[in-house]
Amino acid sequence: MSTVSANNASQHTPVSMFRSVSTESSGSSVAINPSTAARLQRLPTPPRSPGLVPLGRQLTLIEPPMTKGVRFLILDCPTDSTLPFYLAELKRNNVTDVVRCCEPTYRAETLQNAGITVHDWPFRDGAVPPMNIIKSWLQLVDTRILRRRSGSPSASEEEDDAPAAPTIAVHCVAGLGRAPILVAIAMIELGMANLDTVEFIRRRRRGCFNSNQIQYIDGYKRGKILKHTLGSGSATAGSGSSVASGASGLKSGLSKMFRLKA
Repeated sequence: MSTVSANNASQHTPVSMFRSVSTESSGSSVAINPSTAARLQRLPTPPRSPGLVPLGRQLTLIEPPMTKGVRFLILDCPTDSTLPFYLAELKRNNVTDVVRCCEPTYRAETLQNAGITVHDWPFRDGAVPPMNIIKSWLQLVDTRILRRRSGSPSASEEEDDAPAAPTIAVHCVAGLGRAPILVAIAMIELGMANLDTVEFIRRRRRGCFNSNQIQYIDGYKRGKILKHTLGSGSATAGSGSSVASGASGLKSGLSKMFRLKA
């Protein structure tokens, strides 16, 4: 049976059904370097008018273009009353794990009984995740990536017959800050250029990230925490150069793919 990876996960803490959404949050005092600021002017922008946004059934499937081995589902937080709807969507998208970045708003046992593991890794609204949560998150993604053989004559047939890629669902309260920043970090580790992750996610879920979170994404260093490429398992001394070379080439190609026109 699946387990909840937190000591106090059984506590049920009610959360208001509305939250105030601000595009700047605590990042108003954060200075962004000129090159990042120029790039952000060309990125899809979040809504400009803060206000009360009702929570309700907002799910966004993120399929990283660099791998077919894992997907991410960003959502707002369910409650016990709306959980049946979310559970049906989780099953439809082959979700294996749910990561909660906020205080619990529903009983995890409902998901556990459906074979979905719940991980409680909360951190402050509008902030960036602490190092221990990033490490746990990347380790989870690394263990869930569906590894497919490539380079053989029957590789395409194997891919057609392969089971659907596992999906990791992640949510905070509105699904606009804490949840998408974890997805962005995973996509950087998978090979996408840092600010391309902001563009990629914002095109699919409008309003994600505040300036503080974008600055963190811009300065994030791939491989500093996990020490090996996601999905490759533990790096070995003999494979280090080939992994680095492959990541560099992938980053270059993805940068061209997602570069916005000036």
